[in-house]
This record gives sequence, structure tokens and C-alpha cells, in this order.
Amino acid sequence: MSWDVFIMRFPAEARDLGEIGSDWDPPSLGTGRHVRAVLAEVVPGIAFSESGWGDYEGPGFSIGTPVDEADDAPVSCVSLIVHGNGEAAAQAALAVADALEARAVDTGSGDFLTAESARSALDSWRAYRDRVVGPTAP
Repeated sequence: MSWDVFIMRFPAEARDLGEIGSDWDPPSLGTGRHVRAVLAEVVPGIAFSESGWGDYEGPGFSIGTPVDEADDAPVSCVSLIVHGNGEAAAQAALAVADALEARAVDTGSGDFLTAESARSALDSWRAYRDRVVGPTAP
């Protein structure tokens, strides 16, 4: 079971997703080449396959991310699929969002992920995961 985080250039003035109109068209984060380069810089050790799937093994967590857009094609969203218990996972998601000049959304809560909410977002996801699949080792 994964904790999923979406990173996009959400409107800066939006305090929650409900304030974003259904006609909103997310601006590009950059090209496929640029986004993969940013991920490689922020998450050292991430490896991308030829298909554009990125895999990272961190301290107590892993991240998978499909960035399969062509090198020169625009990317409007980065999905981080997080497994594990690592506290650093939320910090990695925030660092990626910051480097892409974007904002992250915790899909479990549907709220923007911030430095202040990161711990509680991850704790809430863990509690949900443990209810659904049972407790895992720390």
C-alpha cells in the first residue's frame, strides 16, 4: 500500500483544493528532461528506466515516480508513490515540490502538504495502512 503525493503548480493563493476551479489548467513543471534532472538532483540515487519510471530507495522508504514524458514534452504533474515508514519521505516530497517551484498534495487527506503538516499527514497514512493491511515493522 502506498502513500501518494501529487506535485503541481497549484495556484499560490489557493488554501485548499476546493478553491481551484474545475476549468483550471495546471502550468508545466518543465520538460520531461528537466523534471527528471530535478528529481535526480533532489533525490540523489534515483534511477530512471528507459520508460521513464524512477525508483529510489531511501532510509526506511522507497519512492516510485512515473515521469514518462519525452525529453522535450511538458510535464504538468509529478506523482510520488511512497512505500515504507521513513520520516524522510515527506521531506523528500516537499524538497521535490520546492525544487520544481510547485506544491504537493497528500492524496490521503486531500490537503496541501507543508512542513507543518508533513508529520501528521504521514502519521495519518500509517494509521490507515495499519487498519487496512495490519501493522508493519518500523
